Amino acid sequence: MANRNVLLVEGASDQKFFKQLLSGLSDIPEIEPKIPRDVDAQIYRNGLQPLYRQLELQLGLLIRGQINKLGVIVDADHSAQTNNGFENRRNQLVELLQKHDFIITTTPEEMNQGECFKHPSGAEIGVWIMPNHQSDGMIEDLFLGSVITEQQLLLGHATTVINNLNEHKNFATHHDSKAKLSTWLAWQKEPGISPSYAYHKGLFKKDNSGFVSITDWLKRVFD
Repeated sequence: MANRNVLLVEGASDQKFFKQLLSGLSDIPEIEPKIPRDVDAQIYRNGLQPLYRQLELQLGLLIRGQINKLGVIVDADHSAQTNNGFENRRNQLVELLQKHDFIITTTPEEMNQGECFKHPSGAEIGVWIMPNHQSDGMIEDLFLGSVITEQQLLLGHATTVINNLNEHKNFATHHDSKAKLSTWLAWQKEPGISPSYAYHKGLFKKDNSGFVSITDWLKRVFD
């Protein structure tokens, strides 16, 4: 068990995407993307709060050497929502790490760096807050910013539709990115494909700075 490398993410769509991303990397150890329900059968949903509960348990395993390396990826979401936004999200994670005596360093000044925190035992954990470890937002913002040139016109139409829903808009503004991405994916040759499949099919620029930076961070955390 001690050679396990665990990447904890919020939901099934994130898990599928990171499995797809990792499958294309040849120079990195085997990593298991996990969602809260994977590591505790008594959890009946995924999301941020279940992830925090599982992170506490995974930190204990990490410190005791029962897993090798640990990474966690969460969305910043938006500061217009209570207790959300990049600064709040980082503070929440740092508080959990401090409870387990991890050494906390200052927030990186540049975006797309991610972080790694060390424990006196030698254990290390990597933290990445979507979309770029600096701004408010979510993984959908990373995807939207990575769409290939040939798909920009279609994405523009999807964006226009969402922006002009007016009284027909039933979702909160902080979910606009989710709605734009879902609409664009619904208009593909295979309607409603997942972000992971869109990545596989080359609909995102794999050399986008966001993807490259996350890959570099994964290598730092798990090498």
